[in-house]
Amino acid sequence: MYLLRRCLAHLVLGFCAFPWLAQAQVASAIVEQPQLRAQLLSEVSTVTAGDSFTVAVKLMPDQGWHTYWINPGDSGLATTLAWQLPSGSEAGAIQWPIAHKFRIGPLANYGFEGDTYLLTDISVPTDYAANDFTVAVRADWLVCEDYCIPGFAEFSLTLPVTNATTVAPNHREAFATARAQLPEQADWPAAFDIQAKQVTIAVQHGDVALMAQDPSFYAFVGAGELVEHATDGTVFVSDDTVFIQRPQNTFYSGVAEQIPLLLVTDQRAVLITANQQAQGQELMVRGQPVVDTTEALMALPLMLLFAVLGGLMLNLMPCVFPVLSLKALSLANSGDQRLSHALWYSAGVIISFLAIAAVLLALRATGAALGWGFQLQNPWLIAAMSLLFVAIGLNLSGLYQVATRLMSLGSSSQPQHGPRGSFATGVLAVVVASPCTAPFMGVALGFAIVQPPVVALSVFAALGFGLALPFLLIAWIPALANRLPRPGLWMERFKQWMAIPMYLTAVWLVWVFGRQAGVDSMALLLIAAVLLATMLWWLGLRQLQPQPSIGGGLLTLVLMSLSLLALAAALQFAQTPSSKAQTADSQQNWQPWSAAQLADLQQSGQPVFVNMTADWCITCLANEKVALDTNATRALFEQHNIAYLKGDWTLQDPAITEYLSQFSRNGVPLYVLYWPGQEPQVLPQLLTPAIVRERITQSISAASKP
Repeated sequence: MYLLRRCLAHLVLGFCAFPWLAQAQVASAIVEQPQLRAQLLSEVSTVTAGDSFTVAVKLMPDQGWHTYWINPGDSGLATTLAWQLPSGSEAGAIQWPIAHKFRIGPLANYGFEGDTYLLTDISVPTDYAANDFTVAVRADWLVCEDYCIPGFAEFSLTLPVTNATTVAPNHREAFATARAQLPEQADWPAAFDIQAKQVTIAVQHGDVALMAQDPSFYAFVGAGELVEHATDGTVFVSDDTVFIQRPQNTFYSGVAEQIPLLLVTDQRAVLITANQQAQGQELMVRGQPVVDTTEALMALPLMLLFAVLGGLMLNLMPCVFPVLSLKALSLANSGDQRLSHALWYSAGVIISFLAIAAVLLALRATGAALGWGFQLQNPWLIAAMSLLFVAIGLNLSGLYQVATRLMSLGSSSQPQHGPRGSFATGVLAVVVASPCTAPFMGVALGFAIVQPPVVALSVFAALGFGLALPFLLIAWIPALANRLPRPGLWMERFKQWMAIPMYLTAVWLVWVFGRQAGVDSMALLLIAAVLLATMLWWLGLRQLQPQPSIGGGLLTLVLMSLSLLALAAALQFAQTPSSKAQTADSQQNWQPWSAAQLADLQQSGQPVFVNMTADWCITCLANEKVALDTNATRALFEQHNIAYLKGDWTLQDPAITEYLSQFSRNGVPLYVLYWPGQEPQVLPQLLTPAIVRERITQSISAASKP
């Protein structure tokens, strides 16, 4: 009788609990899709207002098939979950299991084989008052073997709302398995930087340094189209910091400021977050630079050689010719002090290169997107240099004599002024040479600008040494010096002829100023030049008088003041002309460059030719006249439907600076040919129509091969 009563009591309790048990749905039906089955599971059978619980979308692909991680790699699609929850509820991010790398021919993909649980935390509002809580989700996936099949499923679970959350006992093992598939989560400091088409990731922690020693170590970068996936890249360790370097992805178009980074060995997997380093700054972790100089020092000898060769070839660039003519005149005058002149000139060149480099590196460290030649993007400097070259030209023409001033750079034959004049000539050579980027020089500058200051400055010093090398050789080797013509009366005529390059340089600088500041400001600058020339002419007349009058001196000051006022007015009213917006007209075969325009053209499959130029770059202008703005090249572009994009760096443009850095360049010119399905081709810095035609022909030939 007692036993019967207990059985009846349990039966009554069972019936009382039945309404709750009937409503509890801890697992959905299994959805069958080609090569994959899917199901939604709940870790709990009842939920509580204000609490949170975990659900799992279980993907069960057939043997040999796989689904994808948050970054699928070279191909594939990550699984997505679209939740439908009661108002006020929230679903967290997918808790991705440890990814695996799949090699499929030349491609590398990231994903999962076998039963895979995608966990998600669901939060219930604190004011939730309904008796049940419904969780609905649509899952979309791609399941692949040698080929891929897209699939989807819609799931729904309804859980009772009670005063306490109850774990579903029959799912304990499933969720334990799911959590065993998850990586550890750590707050190890990490940062990544993109420079010269290479992604560098720095992770700082003792544990990661130990992990990196394991041959199975691999870093899964959780951002699509950031790095190339098929290559393992390089990994090196410095103290407790691990550096991971991978080539930038061909299709890179941008990346979030924070990306997930999964670090994996055969024994351990850790998920961290890496922060993108600000443009132009050193790679920083916890506010401290973590640049490892090992690789930079290994490449330094080659970059120093490139810098010397680039500086040597810079002597052949049209930018430098006016100053070289002054230096040639100085060498002809120097006689026995030729070596002293050459050394002082070299000192001026090298110190000026170091000074400009130091300013450039300092400004870039503050986040400014600047590159080589940045000083000529400043209308103030352009205006001052144009007046300086007018003054130098008039001095060489014999209009006045100021042998101890800057206007006499290189032209003084007086020994006491030789060192100072030679040093100043070196300074001027660097200022005028800065618009040019010679062969070899671009690679060296692109390397230097992202290195620690000591390495960067050594490259710039080598560049200066290369520029000064011809004059050092002439001064140091008697056989070369003996080939120079002897001093004589011809030197006076030669000096006067050397004024012509000065005047032409002044004309070019005034034109650049007009392009930067507008035609009204250019007119005011020309007025300043006329007043300066008048002042110098009057000064020359006074120098011929035995006792110049006070009134003449006052007139000189008045003319100088008026010239400075005109210069100030030119700068005050400077404004960017509307034509600088680079709106193409019917006579132009190019479009203004922008990163978005380039991406759109590439997306459409159209070949693209990019020309990065500046009005102050004489080499750029010469290349355009000789090789690009010709009927033959226009016809070639039209024949092959090549879009021609031109980027103008005359004034500072951070977008162009960033684009240049992608090709390890820090100055213009830069010419890049994009052909569908091929890597971008960088053309030489000195162009001919034959070079352009040859590169296009090569691209067409490569595209036609199976």
